[in-house]
Amino acid sequence: MFLAALVAAALTGCGGSASGTTSTHSGLTPTTPAATTTTRTTTRARRRTSRRSRVPAHAAPVGRAQRVHAEGSTLSVTVTQVYGSLSDTGAALLPGTHAAGVALTIHNNAGATYDSTASGDVSVITSSGAAAPLFIKQGVCQTQLTDFESLIGVGETRTGCVGFTIPHGAHVVGVRFSPHSRAPGSVTWH
Repeated sequence: MFLAALVAAALTGCGGSASGTTSTHSGLTPTTPAATTTTRTTTRARRRTSRRSRVPAHAAPVGRAQRVHAEGSTLSVTVTQVYGSLSDTGAALLPGTHAAGVALTIHNNAGATYDSTASGDVSVITSSGAAAPLFIKQGVCQTQLTDFESLIGVGETRTGCVGFTIPHGAHVVGVRFSPHSRAPGSVTWH
């Protein structure tokens, strides 16, 4: 999308004179500092819009349960809280990153026992792209020793939190639950 806009902008600025005479210049129009600043601002806005567009328009708000069909199981999944920045986690973070977390509840309504992994099923979409799962040693979003998505029987409800590492300056714009870590059947919250 960005490349198409760049080509369109370049073509708009190209061409000969309006009087129909042959132009002797290269076809490029000089840019002024104001035009360059406007172009940069527009480019940044397009990038932010493009990144946010990864969150589907039909995404549910945080706190709303969504029905998920997962290979013989019917689940109700609710993202209950998004922690945009966590401190004192004891996590091994790379320089320039910080910890974030997503708390959720999963209820197996019907069908087969659901058996998966939270770090594979839950993902966050940030303003700078996807985030990597993170093992959190302590705090509100502590990683559980036994995965809370392991062997959820019919009628059972499990809650847990999944940690992520995201770059400084980035923020969470969406959360996705993909049953059995696969795209088909995934649901998203904003």
